[in-house]
Amino acid sequence: MIYSIVISPIAEDELIESAKWYNERKELLGKEFINEVNLTLTVIKSNPNQFKLVYKDFRMGLTKRFPFEIFYSIAEDKILIHHIFHASRNPNIWMK
Repeated sequence: MIYSIVISPIAEDELIESAKWYNERKELLGKEFINEVNLTLTVIKSNPNQFKLVYKDFRMGLTKRFPFEIFYSIAEDKILIHHIFHASRNPNIWMK
């Protein structure tokens, strides 16, 4: 099956804010962060069931270079990205 990825407004805001934070630390680091997230999204899209269920119907993919978790669910032919979350944050925030 060919899946499409839909990023929620919340996840998009999290991505943008994190990229800004990285850019403040080092020029172009935010772009590298976004590239890493996109790479992880490509892996998720190629086989969304490869990542374990972490809560109800939510799965979590991990970026390799940056400590971020991508929480998503699968609905028919769509992968819904709910959060792009720094691993040190309290997971109870996204479960609400």
